[in-house]
Amino acid sequence: MRRTVLGFVFFGLGLFFASRESVPQIAGDANGDRIVNVGDVVYEVTYLHKDGPGPHFYACGDPNADCTVNVGDIVYLVNYLYKDGPDPQILDCGWSEPVNLGAPINSPASDVTFRMTPDGRMAAWGSNRPGTYGNDDIWYSYWNSISGTWSEPQNCGPNINGMPIDHYPSFSADGRRLYCLSFGRPGGYGDWDVWVSIWDSLNQQWGGIENLGPVINGFGAWSPFLAPDGSKLYFSHDGIWVSDWNGTGWDEPVSLGSNVNANCAESDPTVTAGNETLYFTRYRWKGTRYICVSHWTGTEWGPAIALGPVINDYGAKHPYITPDGSKLYFVSGRPGGLGGVDIWVSQRIPAARQKRSEEKE
Repeated sequence: MRRTVLGFVFFGLGLFFASRESVPQIAGDANGDRIVNVGDVVYEVTYLHKDGPGPHFYACGDPNADCTVNVGDIVYLVNYLYKDGPDPQILDCGWSEPVNLGAPINSPASDVTFRMTPDGRMAAWGSNRPGTYGNDDIWYSYWNSISGTWSEPQNCGPNINGMPIDHYPSFSADGRRLYCLSFGRPGGYGDWDVWVSIWDSLNQQWGGIENLGPVINGFGAWSPFLAPDGSKLYFSHDGIWVSDWNGTGWDEPVSLGSNVNANCAESDPTVTAGNETLYFTRYRWKGTRYICVSHWTGTEWGPAIALGPVINDYGAKHPYITPDGSKLYFVSGRPGGLGGVDIWVSQRIPAARQKRSEEKE
């Protein structure tokens, strides 16, 4: 009888903790109560052997960071808590094996900074493929939902591209405004500036480009990304910053804080709908790059978590997350590319469900 009552208690506590949303991800904190203790060991046991609820964040229930929640994680927590074992680790392993986007998006040239309209109907990216106006240009392509293929890429034209380097396209919610980064363009505030162009429906081309002004460009913005709803502009400058749209212009930028900006070399921000989840690039020792994720807790950006080896093993940068968080596009020189660096895509896996089904087989 006592065992049954305790089971209900632990199960109820699990449901309570799993229902809370504004909890930061802490390695080993399977039940989401913001502390790693014996409660997490009990929670893991209940999950694995009594069909209890999964970890609040799957990665937090994988303290040995082997991308599987199993009895090894229980042993790891016990060793940490009672035998002076190593600290819990944390990786975001819930991604499928990346797939190369192939032609016509990728080419023997270097193809980078891939972004899409929020509805997924158009994509734009930077490339030094033949047909540029000087250096790297921004190209765009349309998705054909019937054939399941991308159209032949088109250069965005001289209103956007020129002799300078042009990169980091980012679309407004309706897909009619294209924000981008350009180097050394006349009329700018420095070497790199953020600009915006509006689609000209009459002439079916991107219109004249405008500088975003001193609030953003006087600050020295790099790798801009417009939130899916257009409410915020994220960019990097010795770390990642954000500026809010106030209805008439951009507010003074604010740092995303030390959880994200650990070494002030973070860049390439991209967020899901509602500004809930942030993906970005961080630099390792000797200059290799890898992708991290941080979740909004309701008051701040939570601790940054590196994506698992399936994404980062060969180096990864320039992430783009779809608004629903289901697909992650990124740039890598991993084997199987078409040349230079290519654009790859990985799909989000419901990790806990996948791992549980594997364990029961």
